[in-house]
Amino acid sequence: MDQRALELGRGFLAELLHLAGEPLQVEGGWEEEGLYLNLVGKPRLLPPQDPQLRADLARLVRLHLQKQLNESPPVVVDLNGRWAARRRSLVELARELAQRAVEEKRRLKLDPMPPDERRVIHLALADFPGVRTYSVGRGAGRRVVIEPLGQGGQLRG
Repeated sequence: MDQRALELGRGFLAELLHLAGEPLQVEGGWEEEGLYLNLVGKPRLLPPQDPQLRADLARLVRLHLQKQLNESPPVVVDLNGRWAARRRSLVELARELAQRAVEEKRRLKLDPMPPDERRVIHLALADFPGVRTYSVGRGAGRRVVIEPLGQGGQLRG
């Protein structure tokens, strides 16, 4: 299913962009987060920094794959690799903060962030020794908490 889903997702998104008059190429592959589709080129109409647009395009691709394959893998849509760069910086930040939480023996609450960014933090720290992550809050105020494990004493923070 992986290769078929990749080709169907790329083709669907390419056709959608063509219909919208966007001269973008669709590159893709499988990553830890799921199907990664990167729109490459200079957009005419698409706002390059709009996370909601990326989320909406990803949802359309998932719906198309659900219809065609009866499965809907996670889909990430990027524009010229901006999300990939943001993801790398989030992973680095998560690891630094996890280390700090362990060293300081206290839970750390991150700033509120959108669901796809929270997911990156959770995945980045899933196998990080000595910490667990969870989300708290609602809506736009939802944030990740990084908490040290097995400290035996009271946590600060």
